[in-house]
Amino acid sequence: IQTVTDHRMVISLSAEQSVLWDQFRYSGRPEDFSWILPIRDGNQVRIELAENQFLSAPDNLTAPILNTPPRPPSFCSDGFRFASSDSAGGTAPNAFTDAGVSVLREETVGPYATVTLRSTDPMALRDWLRNNGYVIPAPVGPVIDYYVQQRMDFVALRLRPNQGIDRMQPVRVITPGMNPTLPLRMISAGIADKVGLLLMVIASSRYEAQNFPNGEISNQNLTFDFDNPTVPADDFRAAFDRINRANGNRAWVTESSARMNRFTLENQVLFGSTPGGPRPTPANADDVRLAFAPLGETATVTRLRADLGVSNLDRDLILAASMRPDRDRNYAYGTVRNTPPDPCVGPIAEYQGCSTSGTSSSPVGALLVA
Repeated sequence: IQTVTDHRMVISLSAEQSVLWDQFRYSGRPEDFSWILPIRDGNQVRIELAENQFLSAPDNLTAPILNTPPRPPSFCSDGFRFASSDSAGGTAPNAFTDAGVSVLREETVGPYATVTLRSTDPMALRDWLRNNGYVIPAPVGPVIDYYVQQRMDFVALRLRPNQGIDRMQPVRVITPGMNPTLPLRMISAGIADKVGLLLMVIASSRYEAQNFPNGEISNQNLTFDFDNPTVPADDFRAAFDRINRANGNRAWVTESSARMNRFTLENQVLFGSTPGGPRPTPANADDVRLAFAPLGETATVTRLRADLGVSNLDRDLILAASMRPDRDRNYAYGTVRNTPPDPCVGPIAEYQGCSTSGTSSSPVGALLVA
């Protein structure tokens, strides 16, 4: 049976339309892969294949950067920087009914067979999915029941034969109007004990969780000790964990939020690929154009992260516009302890071969936290 370990998502929100991009990593047999998304107005929803570059681009552009404290000049090297990156035709939308289930649409989307369903009978819906090759583990049943009671429709995906992959090629789900809800209950059905969630919101302003606690790491949460040096990624993660624990392990932490130009993201998609890798094509930028179409040339991109256990996935995430100011993605240690003395300052300077007329600033090491 498949086990989902992490989700990476982008959502574009506007009054005109909402678009959700989703990609997750799972362990298990490819033939057991199933992805089910509760939606409203299923006959108006479009399901399309998205590009890996689009998920990676806002991830790279919004990931927090933690600067290590500079050492005195004579102790500095040439500086360093760590970087970590990521990480068809269909039938006409005329619904037909099959044993209590209305099939609104069936399509082939890249490596996936997809179907959009409607039913008022949760058992009939479960039976239809199982009879048509969709794996429905036991914990998913009550979750499906809940969304049927909410009169939701469902988009279901499964891998077509001989399409074995362990990281889902991203798909995008386009719905009319503002839809700021993420169905976390359904996510809970496919995980073991907890799941890491990265959500990037493209909208007219900063967004945050409305029905979960929110958090934000400040420089004051970060401490560096030269006598016991640590890895910036570990320090950032430890600060995240402290905020999460203080909020009952339910926090959505804003790692960055800032205005971004459409062309900045588009250029990252088109030209930010690994050197020597496959050359991207202009079609790769379709996702960017779709995300920004209702918002204009600039929008606010907010990066939210959560690490939620099964018991904390007891409700769907509702997003809401935030009154908080922008959060730059550049961080610095607010507390620095045991800084080595500068040998080019003071009476010992002449014995160190240093110029006493002043020193130049040293390179600053940085870590791109992924």
